[in-house]
Amino acid sequence: MRFTNMSELNEIRRPGILFVAVFSAVLAACSSVERNPNVVSPYSDKLSTYNFKEEGSIAHMVVGVEAARFIRKEHYFPLFVQVANRSKITFYITRESITLEDPLGHQYSIVPARELAENYPRMDLDRRMFRQNRQFTTTGVGLFTFIESVFYPSAASRSLLIDNVTLPPQTYMEDVLYFPIPQSGLNGVPLRLLFQVKGLDDPIQVVFQVPKTLGVFEKEEKVETP
Repeated sequence: MRFTNMSELNEIRRPGILFVAVFSAVLAACSSVERNPNVVSPYSDKLSTYNFKEEGSIAHMVVGVEAARFIRKEHYFPLFVQVANRSKITFYITRESITLEDPLGHQYSIVPARELAENYPRMDLDRRMFRQNRQFTTTGVGLFTFIESVFYPSAASRSLLIDNVTLPPQTYMEDVLYFPIPQSGLNGVPLRLLFQVKGLDDPIQVVFQVPKTLGVFEKEEKVETP
């Protein structure tokens, strides 16, 4: 399979049935995942309210948006990403292995660790939220061996950078990864996370959206607004 080219991606801008049909066709064409034919949706299946998943014989992949839904004025947003290797080959994962794509066809690399540390103050809060999120995400990897990754070291825990990960068969990794806010906007639009390593003919993808959830103080401000 080859993913949609720029002209086809531009068609996604059109509203209505065509918008849904293009994303559904992309998902159906990906041989590495197994779709539920009874569910008509441009998005991947849901593991829970804020976790999207793809299941296949090559990989199990989860994208969580628990913390991203509270992002407002920041230039970056977090995603919980879990990859379990179900294949017979070893995945050699680097920062270039995972890419974000918006519905306009623009692609975004993972934010450099130093850039994020200097410009984003919410990292520890995000990690606390995603630790709570593990009550959902650990269910699919119970028989897999965990491989540690640290794409964004925490000054509080004095952790070291680990952004080159070797993932043999029957192992998994999970981490909080950060991307720039896409040009399409963050909330309520189809976004794709693409995972590509040597040995895979086509990327593994998860199609998801980030809802906007009002925080406690935002709700109070909305009530007071005349």
